[in-house]
Amino acid sequence: MPPSSSGAARSASVEALLRDLGPRVRRAEAPREAPRRWPTGFDPLDRMLCGGFPEGRIGEVSGPASSGRTSLALSLLAATTGCGEHVAVVDAADAFDPASAAGAGVALERTLWVRPPEPARAWRAAEIVLRAGGFALVELDLSASEGRPRLPGTARWLRLARAAAATRTTLVVLTSERRLAGAHADLALELRSLRPRFGGMPLLLEGAETEAALVRHRGGPEGTVRLCLRSAPA
Repeated sequence: MPPSSSGAARSASVEALLRDLGPRVRRAEAPREAPRRWPTGFDPLDRMLCGGFPEGRIGEVSGPASSGRTSLALSLLAATTGCGEHVAVVDAADAFDPASAAGAGVALERTLWVRPPEPARAWRAAEIVLRAGGFALVELDLSASEGRPRLPGTARWLRLARAAAATRTTLVVLTSERRLAGAHADLALELRSLRPRFGGMPLLLEGAETEAALVRHRGGPEGTVRLCLRSAPA
């Protein structure tokens, strides 16, 4: 029997065997590759996040003013650009300060800064940047715009999620005290300031002790850690 005929016969025999053995038997499939993760730069938090924010997914960081949200966002940008990757900041809150970012270790030459003319356009800007590709991480800062109208519905979140997955780009949404992404986020962190930290003479504010609660973690455990975050450089 020719080799091709022999192979076809074996394949037919395997299919017949699977039918005979019943529905509980399945062909072995190669395990799915775990997504790459971008660390925050804070070891206790990265351990809780199983390595960091996963690529191609939506994450959310929420917390009131002085909760360490900005310091965490800059540390995430610094860690990602430190790996030689490009990042983007869609700054609907008009809060990104290049000097503070550089002081925190962010490589500005690998950072795209997008300043939408109005908060309502931030969603479209984020989608355009995600679909463009070439960015490991996109931060969408909505921390000062949540009271504005026209917050996105399910359709907008689905488009953002699909764009992130298609280009394997991590989208991190920064919000104030109210979470916006809900079930569309693979993981969500809520930050709460515990106490300020002072040092030097005269005493100066050096940072804050913050509690980071992982309130949503698709495919992993939730938990809480305490972090010592330095104040964002002036």
